[in-house]
Amino acid sequence: MCGKTSTVNIKWSEVYAYASALHPPSTLPADPQGRINVSPSRLRRKSEPDSMVWESLPVIHRDGETDRPAEALWPFIPAYSEGRLPMNKEGRLISTANARLRTEGRPFAPTFMGAWNAGSRVVVVVSWFYEFDSRVRPQVPYAVFPTDAPCWLMAGLARRTVLPDGDARLTVAVITVNPNEVLKSVGHNRSPALLRSGDEAARWLRGQRDEAQALLRPYPNETMGVESIPMGIKIPGNENVDLPAALAKRGQPDD
Repeated sequence: MCGKTSTVNIKWSEVYAYASALHPPSTLPADPQGRINVSPSRLRRKSEPDSMVWESLPVIHRDGETDRPAEALWPFIPAYSEGRLPMNKEGRLISTANARLRTEGRPFAPTFMGAWNAGSRVVVVVSWFYEFDSRVRPQVPYAVFPTDAPCWLMAGLARRTVLPDGDARLTVAVITVNPNEVLKSVGHNRSPALLRSGDEAARWLRGQRDEAQALLRPYPNETMGVESIPMGIKIPGNENVDLPAALAKRGQPDD
């Protein structure tokens, strides 16, 4: 799964240079805010709607002939929960941060099938993501990063929602697939659907459903790196985390 990411040192100009098959707009927006620790939106106090903390991820979505960068609220807000985090009948929050690819029947749960059928596909852009070793207690966090690319390009599903203040916003779920051997080695049984190139990103945005679904598979082991991370990364919004050298170097601005 993917429930925590980083957006450190993401520059739209570099993303489009790497993913050269995409069609950027003539003018790029401001680069995403660089953060070490991005979690899905949450209520600080579940009984108080005003304690809502909205979080967003950088995405690229199709807009006519343009592949346009934007910020999308995370998680996905379904139609039955317009403008608020979804809850079940007992008032418990339902996680829609991830859309699990199914191996039988319809490819996704009903919550996400409207977006899938409508072709509401986006590319989620992150520096790296975090996974937690479920085999041990307490669970050990790991950062997972590409060794041959400036960022991860993740497959996502999107839907627009209208917030209580009337603002219309794009919302997103990261698709998950079976893990590769690297993720299995750190005790994880799911993986974000990681697109392998700019060409795959373009096909994900613009291809037919069958072509797009074929891109959703485990990532090659050879170009995925992992580093253990301090436990402080578990605290939502905590940016005071010492990065290991491999990640600190990736997060440094270019000269």
